[in-house]
Amino acid sequence: SYGIPEGVIFGFAVTTENGEYTLVKDLPVDDFSQKYIDKTLAELEEERAGVAHLLG
Repeated sequence: SYGIPEGVIFGFAVTTENGEYTLVKDLPVDDFSQKYIDKTLAELEEERAGVAHLLG
């Protein structure tokens, strides 16, 4: 969701009801926010690549 690849740990907007979490779909993301989402994703992917050899 929101352009984040599966397998990347990332925070998302959610609601909760009766102990169930639901991802908030189609939340508007402005250009400013998208810039930082993209930057954070790039950092996470770089970190994952940096330790890939340790994970087998």
